[in-house]
Amino acid sequence: MNGPGARPAVGSPDRTARKRTLIVSHDPSFPPASGSDLRNYRNAEAAAGFGPVCLVSVRPKTGGNVPDPLIRVEALSAEGEPRTASIGWWRSRAENRIPRSALTRLETLIGEFRPDTIVIESISLFKLMRPLRPLAEQLILDMHNVESDLAGQIRHLSAKRTAAAFGVRFLERKALSLVDRVWVCSNLDRQKLMTLSRHKIPIDVVPNGIPQAGNGPGRLLAEPSTGNGFPVIVFIGHLAYPPNVDAAQRLASVILPRIRNALPDARLVLGGRTPRSEVRALAGLPGVELIEDPADVAPLLSSAHLTIVPLTAGGGTRIKILEAMAAGVPVVATPIAAEGLDLVENEEVLLSHSDETLAETAIELCLDPERRARQRLRAYQAVWARFGPQAIRDAVRNGLGLNGATV
Repeated sequence: MNGPGARPAVGSPDRTARKRTLIVSHDPSFPPASGSDLRNYRNAEAAAGFGPVCLVSVRPKTGGNVPDPLIRVEALSAEGEPRTASIGWWRSRAENRIPRSALTRLETLIGEFRPDTIVIESISLFKLMRPLRPLAEQLILDMHNVESDLAGQIRHLSAKRTAAAFGVRFLERKALSLVDRVWVCSNLDRQKLMTLSRHKIPIDVVPNGIPQAGNGPGRLLAEPSTGNGFPVIVFIGHLAYPPNVDAAQRLASVILPRIRNALPDARLVLGGRTPRSEVRALAGLPGVELIEDPADVAPLLSSAHLTIVPLTAGGGTRIKILEAMAAGVPVVATPIAAEGLDLVENEEVLLSHSDETLAETAIELCLDPERRARQRLRAYQAVWARFGPQAIRDAVRNGLGLNGATV
């Protein structure tokens, strides 16, 4: 067994403590459940190739043992402890509340962990940026979305979101003036941010990776049987998020009935966290099933013949699409749902603008097994090449400014 100062074995990755990375999030990133959790943990796995990583959340930990010994999980608050004053006398609706006690604990943790780089998850943690600025060589803002752009897209879906959008662009500009680098999910988001930023700082594309990817692709499994109802359509996402709620409602009430006119056995499976009451009500419609808070989405994907993603707003890269493609599930989507993924239309993904044409496209795909097989294979190959573990490791390496390092 190697001692603490031992060199890695010949042929193994260099896991020496050359660079120490602290990733700060609001919600705990392990075990990962939501899109932001999955992104944070995948980035932590990649950064661990260059040295120890600490994942720290403002909210309490949720438990579980991290499989990588170089990834440490901490929290800045505990269940049931008394509420303390928050940082700052005022905060915008786009920001999370951060207790003063959390900042004190974070400063203590930084003094002990001694990170070279601190990565802050989104502008919702803006109040931490000034205090953390002098505590590491490099401060990075990880923008899961360009929030000001996203707020503009979803204004028509939620009055609450419209109110929350107040001051987001101003907050983003202030944040960009405080950090050394920014991470975004796609080239499209990079272009949007470049028009917003007045500061010439590196903007690195660190895309979302495939969830539960392990070390790489396995074998593409056969398409599920069509004998027990065909097609089975799946939609997976956070079912309290307004764009997903809107998409689920249109899937169940408009798109699925059109498909069932041509394919009467068609079923829709909605799976996701904390569904709102209007999503729960959809389970009463013909052919619609709701799976609340699934522990694992793999069984949902393994039984699906396709996924339809009719988003009319969104940002970043779409984990639900990556997950489906990696499982060999054909994707039919609106252009905005696949925005930023740079997929080849009609080969790796099928795109349509309206609910009516989404239904027609899905029907055509279901009636053409050869086309379905081609799309499954091409999408599977594309997603593993562009969003698999090695691609994320390369992106995180570049995003940390370690272009010459190997992993």
